[in-house]
Amino acid sequence: MKKFRTILICVLSAILICVYFAPQYQAYADGERVYLGGFPIGISVDVDGLLVENVTGVETEYGMAAVEGIHRGDIIKSINGKEVESADDITDGLTADLAKLEILRGDRNIVVEVTPIVEAYTGKPKLGVKIKDKIYGVGTVTFVRGNGRFVALGHEICDSEMGMSVPFDGGHSHACKLLGVKRGAKGEAGALLATLMPDKITGTIDCNNGFGVSGRFTNAFDKSESMELARRDEVKPGAAVIRTTVDGAPEEFEIEIIKASKQSERKEKGIVFRVTDKRLLETTGGIVRGMSGSPIIQNGKIIAACTHVFLNDFTKGYGVYADFLNQ
Repeated sequence: MKKFRTILICVLSAILICVYFAPQYQAYADGERVYLGGFPIGISVDVDGLLVENVTGVETEYGMAAVEGIHRGDIIKSINGKEVESADDITDGLTADLAKLEILRGDRNIVVEVTPIVEAYTGKPKLGVKIKDKIYGVGTVTFVRGNGRFVALGHEICDSEMGMSVPFDGGHSHACKLLGVKRGAKGEAGALLATLMPDKITGTIDCNNGFGVSGRFTNAFDKSESMELARRDEVKPGAAVIRTTVDGAPEEFEIEIIKASKQSERKEKGIVFRVTDKRLLETTGGIVRGMSGSPIIQNGKIIAACTHVFLNDFTKGYGVYADFLNQ
């Protein structure tokens, strides 16, 4: 009886763990049908701490002065032992005395002692840094499950200005309005021009990693078309389509799968494809920023999400297999 009770407790514990993690990392069942994406989405990601966007200095009565010890790209986690989440937390946590800052610099957690500088205009101690607590972006939804959970972007959302990942602390999806397309130039990819609407929140984001962002829509979403998700061993070189939005509504454009790598482990860039559709080439020149996450379809199934563009050839891009998404 005691042995049976022990086994029962272990089984129940395993079930509870699965239930807890399933909403955030739900792998799909073979033959699962989902609702088609291909429409743009606004994304705001909360930084776990405060990202130092720039070291600006402090205006004193003798001119500009800089606080020593803080670098661009630092993530300030706490001041004098108190966690910080906004610019107000920095102001409230500082005095003119020595301050201890817990900082994430690269992959190292360090403690830096700094002396704030009193600003001439306000008379208050300052660090002389420009910070951000959120990162904004625009991408494309790959698919949505019946329960409202969505997968988008196909890659991690990072700070584009500094090209770095930041500690993730949740986020939201937003409505966004497509304004037009900027074609790529030599060495610089083009982009979908869109306006993110901060006040129009459509859902929450609970996952941001190398395979995209995922979360749950709290607003209504398009349920007009559904499709099966393919296994990666079903993907073959040859004709396919990419579903994306460049002018008002999602459309399908012809592409060619050039390479479908055999990947036994979860990896990025499993597919290489080329845009062959004349309409898309005339409109965008190929793959542009903002199209990341656009579902790639072959033989009536979603096989992948578009992730990256070749900077030396905008007609070519990478895709990540559908069965690596949102796991």
